[in-house]
Amino acid sequence: MSAMDHLYAVRVKEIWAYLKTQDALFWLINFYLFMEYVRPQTLYPSIDLFPITKVLLFLTLGVFLLRHNSPLVKNPLNKLLILFFVVILLSSVFALAPGVAFEKVPDFISWMIIFFLITNIVNTEKRFFIFMLAFLLYSFKMAQFSFFKWVSKGFAYVAIGSGSGPGWFKNSGEFGIQMCVFLPLAACFFFALKEYWPRWKKILFLFFPFIALTGTISSSSRGAVVGAVCVLLYMLMRGKNRFKGLVAVGVILALVYFLIPDQQLERFQSSGEDKSSTSRLEYWERGLELASRFPVLGVGYNNWLVAQENIFGLYNQQHSHNIFIQCVSELGYSGLLVFILMIMYTFINNFRTRKLSLQHKGEKKEVKIRFLYYMAHGLDGALIGYLASGFFITVLYYPYFWINLAMTVSLNAVARKQTENRMKQVVQVAS
Repeated sequence: MSAMDHLYAVRVKEIWAYLKTQDALFWLINFYLFMEYVRPQTLYPSIDLFPITKVLLFLTLGVFLLRHNSPLVKNPLNKLLILFFVVILLSSVFALAPGVAFEKVPDFISWMIIFFLITNIVNTEKRFFIFMLAFLLYSFKMAQFSFFKWVSKGFAYVAIGSGSGPGWFKNSGEFGIQMCVFLPLAACFFFALKEYWPRWKKILFLFFPFIALTGTISSSSRGAVVGAVCVLLYMLMRGKNRFKGLVAVGVILALVYFLIPDQQLERFQSSGEDKSSTSRLEYWERGLELASRFPVLGVGYNNWLVAQENIFGLYNQQHSHNIFIQCVSELGYSGLLVFILMIMYTFINNFRTRKLSLQHKGEKKEVKIRFLYYMAHGLDGALIGYLASGFFITVLYYPYFWINLAMTVSLNAVARKQTENRMKQVVQVAS
């Protein structure tokens, strides 16, 4: 077996041996991912002495600027991300409350830096594999925490949901979205590499998408369940054997129906009529009205609550509960257009990655190509899960979209680099 094959077999010894050969940058970006998603600093207050994720972020950036001498990864999404930042800056300048807007601008700058670092550090297939495996393990940790909490409740309905540990995904709705992101990535990781694993390891990694699915249920979030169903339908449509896929999706949906508590089913039946639904519809109507009044740049970045007070005379209001309404109301149609373009180019990137991976079909190391191909599908599925579930929650500036964006560009760059290297080898052999 080659070195890549040993990694695909998910052998701890081989993974550790590879990690020991990597530079400080790769260690730092992985340490950042661990601190951002696992959040030990919130679990153990004794180590929460300073904003460790921000320090790690800027330390990684500093080391990158000092040491990195390779060409930067080029992708249309780079320009779109910068354009979105320009819209945020202009929207902040002309906001109803510029001070409130500029307070949050550094948060988006952090996502830009994270995007830049991931796309330029996670730049080989081995590095992408390790980074993705870590992402799945951290998501699995959240999911199993929620799963056993749900089991302890006897699989009963919990109004506030089971949620996850402290951090971005503490609330049940946000946790449910992360499970919608985790589900397709875990499933595609399994299908790409299962041929490398013994039976016990197949069962272990098959448990990943299963527990992601139960996580959407235990979160008690209707939006998360809708997102999971959209992911399953996407995977059905992309499968080669539609009949088997249809049977599998039918079995899964039957299992979901069986596991969902009666109270949660009643919430679905009352959708559009219960207080939570009618409140969301009111928020969306107000958001569209704000967009009609401030069509170009919106009311201002992070100015939703300011607009509720200044324009509608409403205090102690919640946020918009919809990523598209959040975007168009705060950033206007300018921001919404760029956001939609970023979504479109994510799908285009993943399509191009799959196309590049299929150019080498028939080589002996076909499973290597399968990994690129399937993970591109997984990233598409993750985006679909985020968009469907994010239609009901205010999470535009949470990690989901921006980390997925970075991994999409990173995977595409890896596929392009492999294609270029193979073409050079062919030219050398021919000459």
